[in-house]
Amino acid sequence: MTINKDSLAQAVGGLAARPGIRGCALVEAETGMVWTAHGELADQASLWEAAADHWRLHVRNAAHFDCLGRFAAVATYHADGVMAVFRCASDPELLFIAVGRHRAVDWPTLQRMGLRVGEMVAGPA
Repeated sequence: MTINKDSLAQAVGGLAARPGIRGCALVEAETGMVWTAHGELADQASLWEAAADHWRLHVRNAAHFDCLGRFAAVATYHADGVMAVFRCASDPELLFIAVGRHRAVDWPTLQRMGLRVGEMVAGPA
């Protein structure tokens, strides 16, 4: 499959422009390599890479939380916002990462939209 990186960048850029969002990125889960990042936090490469590392930590420990159902996302709450990490593609494994203001973001809708971006890469996750 040929990946149209311009279309991916445009899609992620559109999500980064949604109300309450400070930045969004597509990041390889295994390596932390940033494919594209947009918004006011776009140049914070270490943020996106660390979010992928945080994801890997949760994947390693997911079995301990089986009683809660299938592992689907990592969300962290900070004084100045929320970071949410969702797996959006499986081959390659890509993460959709978004940072936004606490209550200013419709997080479930954003997750669905991030999953659609992943479908542009390799089909449904």
